[in-house]
Amino acid sequence: MRAGFRGLLFWKILLGFWLTFLLMSQLLWLSFSVYGKHHEPPENLAARRIVNLQMTSAVSVLQRGGMEALDDMMADWPANDRRFFSVRVMEKPPQELPRSMLNRDLRPGKFPEEVIEWVTGADGRQYQLRYDVQGLREDSHMVGGHRSFLNVPEPMLFMAGGGGLLFSLFLAWNLTRPMRQLREGFDRVARGDLSVRLFPEMRRRHDELSVVAQDFDSMVERLAVLVRAREELLHDVSHELRSPLARLQLATGLARQTPESVGQSLDRIDEEARRLDKMIGELLTLSRAGHQNLTHEQYFDLLGLLEAVANDARYEAQGSGVDITLDADRHGDYTVKGDANLIRSAVENVVRNALRFSGQGQQVRIVLQQENNWLTLCVTDQGPGVDADKLSSIFDPFVRVNSPLSGKGYGLGLSIVRKVILAHQGEVSAVNGKNGGLELTMKLPHWVA
Repeated sequence: MRAGFRGLLFWKILLGFWLTFLLMSQLLWLSFSVYGKHHEPPENLAARRIVNLQMTSAVSVLQRGGMEALDDMMADWPANDRRFFSVRVMEKPPQELPRSMLNRDLRPGKFPEEVIEWVTGADGRQYQLRYDVQGLREDSHMVGGHRSFLNVPEPMLFMAGGGGLLFSLFLAWNLTRPMRQLREGFDRVARGDLSVRLFPEMRRRHDELSVVAQDFDSMVERLAVLVRAREELLHDVSHELRSPLARLQLATGLARQTPESVGQSLDRIDEEARRLDKMIGELLTLSRAGHQNLTHEQYFDLLGLLEAVANDARYEAQGSGVDITLDADRHGDYTVKGDANLIRSAVENVVRNALRFSGQGQQVRIVLQQENNWLTLCVTDQGPGVDADKLSSIFDPFVRVNSPLSGKGYGLGLSIVRKVILAHQGEVSAVNGKNGGLELTMKLPHWVA
């Protein structure tokens, strides 16, 4: 089912809010009903005040001025009030009735149909004053009231119910519209369209849904970067594999055409096979380093790992005359949590890269320091360094520095270094040294027991 007014969430929100409104009206009616059992209703209070006022006035006038004075006072009453009040001369009042029933009979919870008062007038005669309370209440619409539905008067039901329905309709539309936009956005991403952006359309909301739209845009941008990087990597890999494969085909062709050069051709084939094996190994390391979930995590001493790498580098540097030094506090703690093999591969790539760009008599310096919660490893050489405009790209795959000392690498070493360090929640950066050469810094989280 398409999203929108037919969406299930829309109707859930609409009916949910509207039924909540109706339920609240019933709860309010119930609360007032329960409250009214312990307090006098407003209509009873009004009727009691009217009856008390008129009966008290009539009794006082009749006792002091007699029937004529009472008739004069009643002449000033509205016609509706005179309809419910009556006076009758009695020969003798019943002994079983009290002198006054006014306040007692109109108390909360017990409202009589009529009020009777026995009075001795100024002329000495007995009078019965009677007030038709039931008639007064019916005439004033105090009994029965307006028609109602679900204990809600019809005018209030039409206005409040209609208003509640419109409010629920607007709220349901306001909440389901961004949901529909998100669904359409995810649908476009699933079809491969990574150009969709939602935050420009939802930024005016200034609520949690606009934050979700912003996170959605960030996710799509990250996916676009990853897809573009994958495509570039596949293009570079295919390009790099084409050259050794072409040389292999050339060597096999020469071997068939000139049998006397079979030995030389086989040597070329072996060399190209070693290059392919090396490249494939670096690609596998690069792929493995790109996974954030490291499967071989362990606790190891980073200083011990650096000593092993430095010893191997010194052995390789014997022919070139490059000095390899390692500076670190031998009594410090350098515990790291992670994959020791990947860390060693990254450090070897950096040290060998520095060794490759160093000449006779130069020095490669390895410095390990503890800074707050980080272990900082800095590798510095005295080579030619890197052009400033290429510093930001030396960590990209298949990027080589044009130098006669660069050798025949594939430009994957520093890319492996960056992915390994990032997989261990670390940081890596490279700058040209003040006195020449390249200074590459790696930071790893220091694990403290």
